[in-house]
This record gives sequence, C-alpha cells and structure tokens, in this order.
Amino acid sequence: MSPGLAFLPSLDAAGLTPLSLQDAEQLRLLLQGDSVIDWRRLAFRDLQQVNDFLRLVELRLEDPLDEMRLRLIYRKATRYLQDRLGMVLCDEVQRLADLRELFLMASRRGGPQRCACVLLKVMHIIHHVAGRELLFRLQVSSDELFHEVETKVFDAIDGMKQRGIRVLNFASSRKSADSIVTKLLSRPDSIAREVHDRLRFRIITETLSDVFSALIYLTREVIPFNYVVPGESRDDLLNFERLFEQTESLSHLKHLLQRPKKSKARPQLNHFSATQFQMINFVVDLPVRVDAFATRHTSYTAEEGAVAFVLAEFQFMDAATDQRNREGEAAHDRYRERKHDRVRARLLVD
Repeated sequence: MSPGLAFLPSLDAAGLTPLSLQDAEQLRLLLQGDSVIDWRRLAFRDLQQVNDFLRLVELRLEDPLDEMRLRLIYRKATRYLQDRLGMVLCDEVQRLADLRELFLMASRRGGPQRCACVLLKVMHIIHHVAGRELLFRLQVSSDELFHEVETKVFDAIDGMKQRGIRVLNFASSRKSADSIVTKLLSRPDSIAREVHDRLRFRIITETLSDVFSALIYLTREVIPFNYVVPGESRDDLLNFERLFEQTESLSHLKHLLQRPKKSKARPQLNHFSATQFQMINFVVDLPVRVDAFATRHTSYTAEEGAVAFVLAEFQFMDAATDQRNREGEAAHDRYRERKHDRVRARLLVD
C-alpha cells in the first residue's frame, strides 16, 4: 500500500475528509516552509472557510471592535499600495461592504484575483507588525503569553484525541535561561531574537497516518498558515509531493497546487543533531488575544487591536521514529554533550 493510501483511514475516522485545495496548500506551506508572500492565490471555497480562517488569526467579526480593526487594516494597506508604491487598485477591491469577500476574490481565477491577493498580503503584514508592536506596549510577561498559547494547544490535543487521532505523548516545554545561554554560545549568530524554541510542543502519535491527521487538524483549528515562519520547516517523515501523487483521492489536487518561488531562507542546520535523527519541525508566530492585558495600560486604545504574537515551535514524530531517535548518537544525552563540548571549545579558544 502506498504511503498516501495508508493515511486515508485515519483522516476518514477523524472526520477530516474530504481535503480541500486550501487544506493541501496549507499543509505544503507547513512542511516546506515557504513564504505566503510568494503565493499567487488563495483557495477558500465559501464564507464559512473565510470565517474559520479569521477565527484562527483571532479576529472576531461579530465583535464591532474587531470589525473596525479589520477595516482599519484594510484602509492602511490600501493607502500603502497607492501612496508608497503608486499602485492603482481595481474598483472591485475598493467597493467592498463585506471584507470577507476579499478572500473569495483572491481565491477565484481571473478578474480582481491578483489585486485582492496583493492587498491581502499587505494586510497580513500590517496585522503582524501591529501585533508585535503591541507586545512592547502592554504590561504582560512571557509566562502569561506562553500560558495563553499552551491553553490553545492543550485544547487542540484534547480535540485530536476526541476525533480518534492517536496521540501517545504530548509535552510542552519552555526553554530555561541556561538553555538559551547554551544555545546562543554554541551558534555563530548569538542573537537572542533568533531563538524560536523558547516555547516548544512535542507530539508523538502512534503512526505516521496519525501525524498527517494531526497536522491537518492543527491547520484547521490552531495554526493560521500565513504565520508559519518561512525557512524554519523540516520534514524528514512525510513526502508531500509523493503523497499527493500516490493517493487517488488527493491526486486531483496536485495539478491545482501553486508553485511559489522557493524562499532563500532555509532552516539553520543544527550541527549537534545526529544524522539519523528524524522529525517534522516547524515554527509558527501564533496570534493570541490580549484583551485582558490591554486594560492594564492606560493609554491603550481599541484601534491598536487586541492580538499579539508568540513564537512557538512544533515537533512531530510517530512512535517508531521516536524510538529510533532515542538510540545511539541520536539520543538526547549525546546531543546535549555535543552542544556543551562546542560551547567549552568556543569559550576556551586560544
């Protein structure tokens, strides 16, 4: 049986079929680590899919303040394109009563699709930058933000199990101060902002088919595809291209997938990992609601939004891979020894 065919029963049992083109594009981005800025189109089918996506980026349009916030982002993006880049936007994207239609325009070939995509890319960046700046203004600790993200992921793990996705082991870890010091001393860049794994989630499932189902579930319930960090994905276990070639019920999507330019940013090699160590690994800047923290700041206004971002790393593997990773040079104790040896060598250089 081909790898792809073996994955279908798990997807069916978890109620995750049929997979849409948007599902496939999101999974490709997750595993291959490209940038959404290089996408040429979206693949949303209807307003419900758009609603689900906006929920993932923590925008609740039933809330008048969030609807106002989305309108503000839309106007800022429009002004940027017209005033800074001198671009002329098509009439269709400038006469929208319902901004959700912008996502559907970006998903339909022809007409204003390209214009809608351009505008959404700028809106994506504006929302992200504002969320990052909000962290500097609010009186909120890393521990409080980490707790918000952990709660979101813990709930998702419970949801996976209820769907029948066989999660055997789940661990959340926060990198200690000593671990961060060791990591930076062992790396050539030595810049704290490059530490993406201060908050890490490690998920071990029974089989690779459960890994596949868990990834689809996460992209629908927790991870907004547009905030996957480019150049930080690693996939040793699933072959995305082969999967869609060898699975009859998925093969019809293969020719519809876009082929964006590969990002020049590739994952930084971890020279301390053994060559036989395998996993699926990616980093996401997860959006988090900070309404409760915003009230602590007297100068805060609703126009600033209520969404901040927290970097989190995800590691996935099946039980058999986990067992292999615990043996020989791939074992964590050996990995830690190699890193400490490197730090000592750098500090004691003549």
